[in-house]
Amino acid sequence: MSGIDVHQFFYGEAEQFVSPASHQMRTSQILQIAGEVRSMVADGHEVCNLTVGDFLPQHFPIPAVLSERAQQAYKDGETNYPPPDGIKSLREGIAALYQRKLGLNYGPECVCIGSGARPPIFAALSLLTQPGDVTVSCLPAWNMSYYAQIFQTNHVFLETTAENNFFPTVAQVAAVLPRARMVMLNTPLNPTGTVISEDVMRGIAEAIVAENLRRAGTDQRPVMLLFDQVYWLLIADNCTHHHPVRLVPECAPYVINIDAASKSFAGTGLRVGWAVLPPTLQERMGAFMGHMGAWAPKPEQLGIAALLADPASMDAYMADMRSRIAARLDALYAGIMEMRSRGLPVDAIAPQGAIYLSFQVDMIGRGYDSTEEIRTHLLRDAGVAVVPFGAFDMPDDNGWLRMSVGAVSEAELAGALLRIEAAIQARL
Repeated sequence: MSGIDVHQFFYGEAEQFVSPASHQMRTSQILQIAGEVRSMVADGHEVCNLTVGDFLPQHFPIPAVLSERAQQAYKDGETNYPPPDGIKSLREGIAALYQRKLGLNYGPECVCIGSGARPPIFAALSLLTQPGDVTVSCLPAWNMSYYAQIFQTNHVFLETTAENNFFPTVAQVAAVLPRARMVMLNTPLNPTGTVISEDVMRGIAEAIVAENLRRAGTDQRPVMLLFDQVYWLLIADNCTHHHPVRLVPECAPYVINIDAASKSFAGTGLRVGWAVLPPTLQERMGAFMGHMGAWAPKPEQLGIAALLADPASMDAYMADMRSRIAARLDALYAGIMEMRSRGLPVDAIAPQGAIYLSFQVDMIGRGYDSTEEIRTHLLRDAGVAVVPFGAFDMPDDNGWLRMSVGAVSEAELAGALLRIEAAIQARL
């Protein structure tokens, strides 16, 4: 049978076909950089890839309990539809984890499972915002501008500084709350690897409670806090994860926790995430994600449920994982501080959490014209791939870059630091 070449019937540009809201949608700069790295590697260049928020399984395998149970589920034919809000044993395991580690008794009726953290975020914005609503996040922050474009919200970015660990102040958040519908907060923060302080977290939670008390009896809907804590189990040993409900229990009705197995258990490809939220919203979110078809695969859900039901195995895995992440982040930080001690205009923030290090090359206007030029130079001349904070909506050319360590060995980092120093030295 002869085939039909359908390409002859295609015409026009995408804008003729897609919705107006899609016209402004941008491709992720991180994915563009990843494509550049792949092209260089394919051409035979050595690249230390510090761009991806992912894990190489040879360095960071998933927990054995998780793997064994998921594989057994496939062998046993447990491949049918799970409940739209997730299997009961996994929801119970997440509730128990929050009770054990955070001291918060949410209960399984508050847990909604999705295929990674993104569907619960998407569902929360779909259920709680309308076009024109004010949404708020800080700069830099992961993906918020993309979601604002999709949902056509009036998004407010709060500018931050390294001195504040790249988090907004309580005063900044309080000033925008009277017109806000949703505040989006991520800690440990992607891209900076920094952790919000207790006083700032408490102050923001108290401000949200006060604002919602002011709205009581009016037609203004409550302001909600989308609290993204997907890296909370990867906190540095000398730091503390501060949860808003733990600090200010009265804010519980307004908090939607976003979490996942993706980072904590090195399972980015397993696609299991969840929201923990008030039970009145849990049913709506489960129904919404069911219509999206955003179920997490049942065998993976069973695997994570088995891991959570074995706290000793989980804690041992997490201790080892944090140790290996810390070794890499500490090596990067020490290497950069050594360069600084030798007079190079570089800086970094000591590791606090997640898999990221904030790294600055303070040479804009004296060796480089932009942060993007620094990134390009490090990639092409030093063979080190990093991501500028501009990829996370931070507009200033301030030389700040993200380094991610989940896909590299300690030996690779040692060589990368030497090449970074040589490349920067050549521009002085």
